[in-house]
Amino acid sequence: CLVGSEMCIRDSKEVICMRKYIALVLALILMLGLVGCKEKTVNIDFPFEVGDVETIELYRYAGAPVSAEKKVIDAEETIKDLYDRFEGLTLKLKEAEETTGAKITSFRFNLSDGTTYELIYGCYGVKTGNLKSSTGNFEYFTSADIGSYWNDIDLEAVSVEESELPK
Repeated sequence: CLVGSEMCIRDSKEVICMRKYIALVLALILMLGLVGCKEKTVNIDFPFEVGDVETIELYRYAGAPVSAEKKVIDAEETIKDLYDRFEGLTLKLKEAEETTGAKITSFRFNLSDGTTYELIYGCYGVKTGNLKSSTGNFEYFTSADIGSYWNDIDLEAVSVEESELPK
């Protein structure tokens, strides 16, 4: 480009500038896309206070409900600990794939006004489960090991009938 060489230099600078601009715009679009794809998380917000809980009934079975067992918590400190654990959980708006033979751990909060609040955790694999509540009208995914709460409560377990289990 001998004739009009200044024009060739100016045009090549504009092309380089345009490429940088396009790369910047694409990078911004990509970043916004990744931020927008971040899973939304929620926490349980009980519609009652810990002081309203008289007892918590824990139920557990694996596979068939006929093998269900129950523990009853009435110690205020243990009730507060369990209440706080649930309020501190981070839950996600997705579902784990349900499989047969899942370990089910249920929690029935018996309240001082005579009502109950129920949570049911289905463990479908290592750190894979759904926490749902018909009384709270929700179902969320969690990687928390809620099933271990059963083992953390050092109380005697008794057998129960399937009709007694939370729904």
